[in-house]
Amino acid sequence: MKRMQWLLREPLLHFLILGGLIFSVYFAFYEPAVLATNVITIGPERIEQLSKSFAAVWQHPPSSKELEGILENEIREEVYYREAIALGLDTNDAIVRRRLRQKMEFLADSSAGLLEPAAGELEAYLVTHKAKFQSTPRVSFRQIFLGTDPSTESIERLLRDLRAGAPGDEPRSPGTRSLLPTEMDLSSPRTIDAVFGEGFYAKLAMLPNERWTGPVESTYGAHVVRLGEFVARRTPPLAEIRETLLLDWKATKAREIRELHYATLRERYAVEIRPPDTGPAESR
Repeated sequence: MKRMQWLLREPLLHFLILGGLIFSVYFAFYEPAVLATNVITIGPERIEQLSKSFAAVWQHPPSSKELEGILENEIREEVYYREAIALGLDTNDAIVRRRLRQKMEFLADSSAGLLEPAAGELEAYLVTHKAKFQSTPRVSFRQIFLGTDPSTESIERLLRDLRAGAPGDEPRSPGTRSLLPTEMDLSSPRTIDAVFGEGFYAKLAMLPNERWTGPVESTYGAHVVRLGEFVARRTPPLAEIRETLLLDWKATKAREIRELHYATLRERYAVEIRPPDTGPAESR
């Protein structure tokens, strides 16, 4: 009894049942009728669909002459399609196989769009995947480039001078000339590392705020740095990112359903792989 209750609460079981229902409905209503190979029927629904597709592209409904051309193209396509099937041109065609696989996967994925998370499920999903939704940390700073091999005495002397001045004062020592910016507004780790070299942001993140500190090594040499504003990484509240989170949750469920559906189909097949001239076949 307990095992049955556990199964009834298992989300993947619900997904499999839902996916099965979608496939059943699809094949019940959309299985093509068997027609004589020399009869091509274009019904009013297909004509309306073709007309809407034309209007969506050209921003006006097709004229009688344009509709005649659309229908002739549809007939041409159907004739070539039937003749290609009759010749077996779809067999072992990588493009056709790939397209049919995509359609099967689309059918499996579409069931996820009907799902809605249970109470507390989005909150739990956010906790599990919080790294994906966290904001990017940013920091602003000023820096003085000291070259590749400054002496300890010159660094200490410069730091004393800088710390003795008021916070807004310009440094009395310009340092070594370079093309590096002396000041950066709030910037992300990627932006800072792109300018000063890989790992420079990580070193800045360890420095105290509002105090000249150094030396800090970059790809180019040594710097003394004064951090300004620091915006830490944060996980936004659920209400702030609910729509984005829901879309990501549904995408994850779609992948789960797809894999579960494939596993169910895969069980129907025994696979033999026969490498050339290597002995007996390998079964999977």
